[in-house]
Amino acid sequence: MADQKEKAPKSKMYKNRVALSDDVKQKVVDLMEVPLAASLDMYSQAKFAHWNVKGLNFYQLHLVFDATAKVIFKQIDPIAERITQIGGVANGLVRQSAKYSQIPPYNNEATSGPEHLKSLADSLGAYCKILRETGDAVEEAGDGPSSDFFNQLIVDAEEELYFLESHLEAGDVQ
Repeated sequence: MADQKEKAPKSKMYKNRVALSDDVKQKVVDLMEVPLAASLDMYSQAKFAHWNVKGLNFYQLHLVFDATAKVIFKQIDPIAERITQIGGVANGLVRQSAKYSQIPPYNNEATSGPEHLKSLADSLGAYCKILRETGDAVEEAGDGPSSDFFNQLIVDAEEELYFLESHLEAGDVQ
């Protein structure tokens, strides 16, 4: 998860009765701030592609990009709520997401379907990697249930990545 992006500051924590030590809770919450920022960024990138794609296969790609956005959107709230369930503060403001997301910047000059597919697939691949790394790190920190939670997010996000990459296979933009 190393990147040039600034790391989110240590999350404020609230006392609760979750059966983890305060140290584990803090570590897990801090780890989960990364995919929270990335999920908000990823959602906005998918919507950008959905709104702005032009050219051949416009309608099909318009629908594919919107489907990707919907899957990612459904991940944002559960990530944020898992953070708060453990006692942290979900730092999910758009400005925070932009500042801390480790997703590569979107090619906002893209217009054609292949350009949007490549940029979105690159970003979604990075997002999936963040989910995997977070799940592994959370498991290592001692929170198996949160790791299991990330495993399902990974399955759903990688299915969307498969759909995007399948469109790229026919061309030479992969």
